[in-house]
Amino acid sequence: MRELLLKALEVDEYNLAIVNELKGNPSRISFFSNKGELLLTILIGVTLDNEKTNFAPSQLKIVSEVKELDVLSDILDLDLVDKAEENYILVSKSDDSIARIHFVNKFGDRLKFQINVKKILEVTND
Repeated sequence: MRELLLKALEVDEYNLAIVNELKGNPSRISFFSNKGELLLTILIGVTLDNEKTNFAPSQLKIVSEVKELDVLSDILDLDLVDKAEENYILVSKSDDSIARIHFVNKFGDRLKFQINVKKILEVTND
């Protein structure tokens, strides 16, 4: 963990996301500060596809309909906005899980890849 945190700082990243898997599929994402403090853990399921992402990382934003996950804006150091047309992460409400995380590329197309948030285990608000 220490080596990962040091590498993140070396490349000017201040938080770290670790994705755990279960039977070869992503099952949990844990976000840590550069001091190794746990910021957020979410249990997930994913819908995968092999499509190209086409994001402009420097312009990426977050649109969130799920207040408990607004913290992703701070963790990922992305602007939290009410509305966006392109190049954003959409955290939407879901009937069968806590939330769905969708990705919309720089052309305004929603990707088939999505993260289904089943449970929020830890949220630290600084």
